[in-house]
Amino acid sequence: MHMSEPAMQQGGIEVRRARIEEIRALAAEYDREHRRELGSPAEAPVPPGGVFWLATNADDGAALGYAAGVLRPTGCTLGPVFTRASARRRGVGDALLASIQQWAQDTRVPVLEVSVAASNEAGRAFLASLGYEPRRILMTRRTGPDRPIRS
Repeated sequence: MHMSEPAMQQGGIEVRRARIEEIRALAAEYDREHRRELGSPAEAPVPPGGVFWLATNADDGAALGYAAGVLRPTGCTLGPVFTRASARRRGVGDALLASIQQWAQDTRVPVLEVSVAASNEAGRAFLASLGYEPRRILMTRRTGPDRPIRS
């Protein structure tokens, strides 16, 4: 898909491929929200070498959300998929993922993967409703002097 290809429209929301400059403000908003809610910076609000999609209000062009993806030999790994708080529960995530899924099908990307925080039950349920299935579970452990190693 090239930048000149038509945008998909769904329920008053337009989704199109975007340049990195177009999503930077949303990425900063995502990072601020992540820091406020989880106490740590977002891993990669703007992944290096990423492809980006922008969701806007079809009437006035206001930015509603964005998604980023990184192409891999096995497919495309998505993340983040972010919707502004003021636009949630209006179908922005549905529109973003429907557009990305159509892009993947059109360009023969065989697999779409997206990670979601284990604590994000709503996000997991949303992805499951769109046909995403858990394939592996990533487990983490913080290190440091206050985290003794059990032998």
